Amino acid sequence: MSLEFNPNIFPPDGYVFTEPDGTRHRGDSWRDLKERIVRYRKANNFSPGDPEAEITSQLCARAPSFCRNSNPQPVRIGPSFNAIVIGWLTRVLGLKLPRVDDAEASRRAAICARCPAQRSLNMTCGSCITDINKLRRAVLDGADSLHKNLHPCSITGEDCSVAVHIEQPPISGQTPDYCWRR
Repeated sequence: MSLEFNPNIFPPDGYVFTEPDGTRHRGDSWRDLKERIVRYRKANNFSPGDPEAEITSQLCARAPSFCRNSNPQPVRIGPSFNAIVIGWLTRVLGLKLPRVDDAEASRRAAICARCPAQRSLNMTCGSCITDINKLRRAVLDGADSLHKNLHPCSITGEDCSVAVHIEQPPISGQTPDYCWRR
């Protein structure tokens, strides 16, 4: 990790640098400090080194809060879990899938209720929850789910309270062996 400091902030000890031989340089600015180091090393036949990197290294060791990674990795942000569930409900709504009988829905719901892949929605997004509730009713042709206690599946992104009621093709590989979706 390569570090850099904010050159616009005055360092806690001033513009100072200590050579390996103990010589301490003090400048009026970062540029002045660097020039003093270069002149000193040249006059004493020392290796020129990399004064800028050495200054940064010493400053970051003395005051780490002034430094940061100069090559940060971008944060990869994907869709929220709520958005994934909304996407699934929207796709299912467009497919007009047939419903299964209540006994089959109850059998499936019992499996989902014990599954550790159940994940609750983020309830702080009020508009997301409103959309999800509207989509649930639309997929089930205006009816409420008989299994409102189920959460969406963290593996498939399906809303289990709706998924248990509709006929879908099986999926393989992702879900646990006991999953009714296999």
